This record gives sequence, C-alpha cells and structure tokens, in this order.
Amino acid sequence: MTFPILDLIDVSARSKELIRLHAINVSVQAGSLACIIGPNGSGKSTLLALMAADLAPTTGRVMLAGQDLSKMTLGERAKQRAVLTQETTVSFPFTVRDVVEWGRIPWLGTTTSAENNEIVAEVMTQLKLDELANRPVTSLSGGERKRVHIARVLVQKAPLLLLDEADSDLDLIGRQELDHLLLQQVKSGGSVVVVTHDARRVGPISDQVILMSAGRVHTVGKPSEVLTTDSLSSAFGSPLKW
Repeated sequence: MTFPILDLIDVSARSKELIRLHAINVSVQAGSLACIIGPNGSGKSTLLALMAADLAPTTGRVMLAGQDLSKMTLGERAKQRAVLTQETTVSFPFTVRDVVEWGRIPWLGTTTSAENNEIVAEVMTQLKLDELANRPVTSLSGGERKRVHIARVLVQKAPLLLLDEADSDLDLIGRQELDHLLLQQVKSGGSVVVVTHDARRVGPISDQVILMSAGRVHTVGKPSEVLTTDSLSSAFGSPLKW
C-alpha cells in the first residue's frame, strides 16, 4: 500500500505582483521517483523550493509524510529531506571531504552520528571522490563539484531527495551513474524528486512525471501518459517531435 511522501494542497506562490505558481494540487508517492520537466520559467524550481520548504507558499499547505512542513523545525526538515539547489557555490577552499561531511550535520549528537565516517566513506567511493578527498572544492571542474554536492545530499540519508538539475555539468557517464544512484535510493525505500531539462532521460527512470507550463501543472501521471507529442507540444508552446 502506497501513501504520499509529499502532498501539496491548493499551493500557490506569489512574489509581490508576480504569480510564480498558480494554485496546484499534486502528490508524490513514497518509494517513487518523480521528475519535474517543462520549459524555462514554467515554475519547476519554484515547485521544488515549495516541496523543500525553502519557499513558503502564499496559499495552501505542503505536507511531508503527513506533517505540515511549515510547522517543522529546520532540524526536523533536514532529517526528512535533502535538497540540492540549482545554484550551489562554495567560495572558500574547503576540502571535498569537508563539504561532503556537511551532509551529516543534522545527525550530530544523535544515535546515528557514530556512523558518520562510514557513511561518508561509502558515498564518496560511490561518487568516485576518494582521490579528490583532500582537494579544495574551488580547484575542481564543474562536473567534479557537482558530484561533491550530490554526495553531500546523499550522506544526509534523508528519506526524500529533492534535486534541482543535478545532472547539469555532468557528462553522459556521470548522468548514467546519477540515474543509477537515484534508482538505488528508491529501491532501498527512499523517494526522489528531480527537476531536469532532459525530458528524454526521464521516461526510463521515473514513476511519475510532472509537466509544468506557465506556472501551472500542465499534466501529471506516468511517463507514458505525460511524455507524448501532444502534451509536450502544448506545454512548450511549439510543435515538438517525440
């Protein structure tokens, strides 16, 4: 029996006079991988920010595992969801290991803190970061830095991962490896929501696709229901071959 890990109920977002997201109702099931796609400016990152509680809704409620996100403390949120935003910059020369270890901060002083070193070591090996462990993050390429921040959210061991264009800066192999890691997260009982521009990549990996257009949810459903020529052409406002 499945249940929503995320439930957005009549949620909208407005900045002064600008409507960033019209009122929507959308759910993401626990143990699933959902992909958010759509044209630039359609509201993808806004939707993810609402799911993460990095942005407060103007109307409505965002429920995470049955709890109102707005009523949870920062520490409680950090244990329940890990977030990789589109703009992630480290300006100072912290080492790769330092940055990855930041993901364990929510668990310091808890019964799981004894596992910190083991968790960090395992994830760094998965992301092929061992040889870069003592390198300053500021000295890395864009793709290497992206792998560091993916590792940082993975070591957080939150049941929900929220990733905004985590595939940017990654080459073809890097994207395949990322997809494998995300599918492993779901296989182990976690849930994942991914914002991506690569609509052709989401079909094989996603259980649900949320297609955005002009600040609204245009279509939501299984990949076979959403990734059609008609739906994509309508959402993007231009005829597309699919």
